[in-house]
Formats: sequence, C-alpha cells, structure tokens
Amino acid sequence: MASLTVLGIGNLLMQDDGVGVRVMEGVRDARDWPEAVEFIDGGAGGMNLLNLLEEAERLIVFDSAEMKLAPGEYRVVTPNQLCDPPAEHRATLHDVPFLETLTLVGRFLHRPEEVRLLAIQPKAVDYGRELTGALKAAMPAVVRAGVDLVADICRAHNIS
Repeated sequence: MASLTVLGIGNLLMQDDGVGVRVMEGVRDARDWPEAVEFIDGGAGGMNLLNLLEEAERLIVFDSAEMKLAPGEYRVVTPNQLCDPPAEHRATLHDVPFLETLTLVGRFLHRPEEVRLLAIQPKAVDYGRELTGALKAAMPAVVRAGVDLVADICRAHNIS
C-alpha cells in the first residue's frame, strides 16, 4: 500500500476540466519519487474512487475548481475549506460527487489521515482535448506547486 496517493481528476475530453490529470502527469514525470508514492489518473472522479480513497493513507488531489479566480490560478486547500465556509466564499469542485465520496468514506469506511487538494481555476469546460491558452500558460507554475506539495508531504512523513 502506498504511503501517499496522488490523484489527478478530470475529463480530458472537456478542455480545462482535464487539468487535474495533466498536473498529476506533470508532477509524476518531474522527478523520481519514492516507491511509496502512487500516482493515479482518477478520470472524472465520483463513486468509482471509493476503494481507492478507503485504501489511501495520505491523499493529494489535483482538480479543477470554480473559485471565481483568474484562469490558471490555484489554491491548496483541505476538504473542510471547501465545505465549511459561508456559501459566498466556498469553492466548488467540478465534480461534487468526489467530495461526497470522500465524505462517505469518512463516515462508513477508513478515510485517509491527511487530504490536500490543489484546486485550479478553469477558463472553459467545453468539448475539446486541449487546455485553453490560459491554462497551458499556467501549467509550469501549477506543476511546480504540485511537485512542492508532494515533496512537502513526503518530507513531513519521512516517505522515502
């Protein structure tokens, strides 16, 4: 079992919706990671991730999120930050069932002891295989943030 699961979520056929998967791939390929770090393409997310979430010890998720920011801006948040703030300050992941799935895992099964989400503001979620220009331009910075996040969790928990 992996000590750290890194999950990219998104639909690669819906423009910026696929940014989470593309960031996961960029982070995975950026350097050699310890064997205890597992990188997974979670597709569009949802209930099909139930077993994966239950088995994860620690979890990092890369996903697009509507946060009313400029396209390509990103935030590292916890699930509680997405669910607890007043509605006018709440970010919403494109795939709300992912958060519901994580909640169900916590209620009925074993939830990962630590969960971080790197949420990226999309510009367009429409048919198309390519990211928009704004997200393509932001990718180097977002991937760097993802690498830093994975490295920080590895360091904090002596994952080697």
